[in-house]
Amino acid sequence: MGSTEWAEENVKILQERAVAYINADSSIEGNYTLRVDCTPSMHSLVYNLTKKIPSPDEGFEGRSLFESWYEKNPSREQKGFPRVNKLGSGNDFEVFFQRLGIASGRARYTKNFKVDRFSSYPVYHSVYDTYEMVEKFYDPTFKNHLAVAQVRGGLVFELADAVLLPFDCRDYAKALNGYVDIIYNITMKHQAAMEAHNVSLALLRDSVTAFSEVADDFHRRLELVDIHNPIEVRSWNDQLMFLERAFIDPLGLPGRPFYRHIIFAPNSHNKYAGVSFPGIYDALFDIDHEADQEKAWEEVRKQIFVAAFTVTAAAGTLKGTP
Repeated sequence: MGSTEWAEENVKILQERAVAYINADSSIEGNYTLRVDCTPSMHSLVYNLTKKIPSPDEGFEGRSLFESWYEKNPSREQKGFPRVNKLGSGNDFEVFFQRLGIASGRARYTKNFKVDRFSSYPVYHSVYDTYEMVEKFYDPTFKNHLAVAQVRGGLVFELADAVLLPFDCRDYAKALNGYVDIIYNITMKHQAAMEAHNVSLALLRDSVTAFSEVADDFHRRLELVDIHNPIEVRSWNDQLMFLERAFIDPLGLPGRPFYRHIIFAPNSHNKYAGVSFPGIYDALFDIDHEADQEKAWEEVRKQIFVAAFTVTAAAGTLKGTP
């Protein structure tokens, strides 16, 4: 039984109780640096964890995995931090994250993307992808495998052992602001058409701003929680756990009902890669070549509304009770 079928068979208990899914597939696709793909609420957890793990990289003896990761692959959006990728698809986390709204993450060692232009490591999914290939060429001492195991195991341990779940909604807010900027940059190519068809991102920006304010307030109140009160702790943990679920639309994305996450989905044109605000992204893709421009821009307007409504609803799950 595959992971999708298994998750769908156990959907009720997963939606009610699953805190997170940590994917454990291939541990290496190169031997240059760490690669992490995860939901934004896990960013701080990943950063804090990798600061405690020694780097296996040559020239970084006595330094942390965070340091080598940051120096080799810094974030373009967040100064002082390494790059964390969006979750795309083509792997077992797909059903947990994209369909059920369970916070998910994965870690592996990867290539140097600035130098290595091939899309994946050359023997991937071939008969040559063997233990001997790894032992002789990719990771002879298995030091990279050890680092990946420490990251994966550390994530599971922290998620399982923490009294209050180590998710940070403020990181989600930062990410959402960045994703709106990405969509804005795409729309800049269609300014005249946006004005002609009365399409604006204002509603989406307002919803993300409101989400940011609610997230800040949530974490201020979280610091005052009585961790010795199990009912209170459970209530706060439920809010943290269900935030990801709040981004799920039961109707799914247009033409792709399996994918229900409004913030993330695989790229329609490259399933392994992830895109943000996929409904809007897909509606804007190659829009200049649509025969019916009025209908095409109406779909963009609709997807902006859906995204704004979803973000607003997600913010509502973090608000305190009167």
